[in-house]
Amino acid sequence: MKVVQGQKQKARGAARRGRRRGGVVAAAVDGRAEFRELFVSLVDPLGLLDMEKCGRIAALMGKSASRSGYRAGVRMASLLADIFTDAADIVDRPVEDGALHLTTITYREMREVLYDTAVSYRGGGDDEPVAGLEGLRESIAALRAKADARRAWLRAADPPGSGLPKIDMLYRGKICRDVLKEDMEKIRAHHVADGEDPIFPPEPKYIDDLFGELGPGPSSVEIVAMIRGRCPEGYELVKVGGGK
Repeated sequence: MKVVQGQKQKARGAARRGRRRGGVVAAAVDGRAEFRELFVSLVDPLGLLDMEKCGRIAALMGKSASRSGYRAGVRMASLLADIFTDAADIVDRPVEDGALHLTTITYREMREVLYDTAVSYRGGGDDEPVAGLEGLRESIAALRAKADARRAWLRAADPPGSGLPKIDMLYRGKICRDVLKEDMEKIRAHHVADGEDPIFPPEPKYIDDLFGELGPGPSSVEIVAMIRGRCPEGYELVKVGGGK
């Protein structure tokens, strides 16, 4: 009787340990999934200009990664928090400080690094762009230093601000991120009007791709022959505007 009871107790203990292990594994999986969903949310073209919101998302990513024991995720969240802090000090400046062009560069560099990983996560990928984010953090920090130097130079000019580019003067009184946001809103409207996803729009086609869809075209030899007035088989010369 005692032997049977002992076996039952061992079985119950093993079952409890199994449930605990299963719970830990499930929590880790859920934490990573949540981390990836939050990462994907960062690449919204308009949202990526809201550094305060991006900072909050990075903090949530850090909590999800930490809760699931995802070390690479904790590192990526920390890097993103640093990136968004430096980026905020660039894009949130008034145009008069001379950071409008640097805001565009900051936005482009952040989106380029984040976008590919977000696309991978949407497709079930397992990317961990730690090195890419480390490089991005260094690049954004360098842009912030340039913005500081640019602001100091403009304020030291006689009269102050006289060195501001003419194109920037059109936006005096505005915050740099808001100027770029206006352009992003127009682009989003075009995507929506065309029935496209404004966050993950279709990839643009390059000129070589478009020509490829038309099928094989004339060779360079045939083009030279056409120029000389000799029409290769399969082609026809027509007059256009008085010429051929």
